[in-house]
Amino acid sequence: RRHRSWMRAMTLATLGWSVVWGALGLSKLGVYVAPERAVYLLAGLPALAGVAYAVASVRARRPWLFMAAIALFANGSLLALPLVFGPEFREALAP
Repeated sequence: RRHRSWMRAMTLATLGWSVVWGALGLSKLGVYVAPERAVYLLAGLPALAGVAYAVASVRARRPWLFMAAIALFANGSLLALPLVFGPEFREALAP
């Protein structure tokens, strides 16, 4: 059961990061995708669910703590994206 929770957390992190990198890639091609708030929202919603699944996958054994930390970092970094990149992300999204 914990492995399925971890897999769901990582799948949601992949989905969120795909939104971010897809928006950046399209903007590099000159295609306007969306304002940065929309990208943050579309990437952050799966990340919230991913954090919940990652917390659910925590187990007292050392290897599972490391596995859960990876999922927490992958989803948590999506949630921290507006704080870390702020205006630079807006400029990167501008075609």
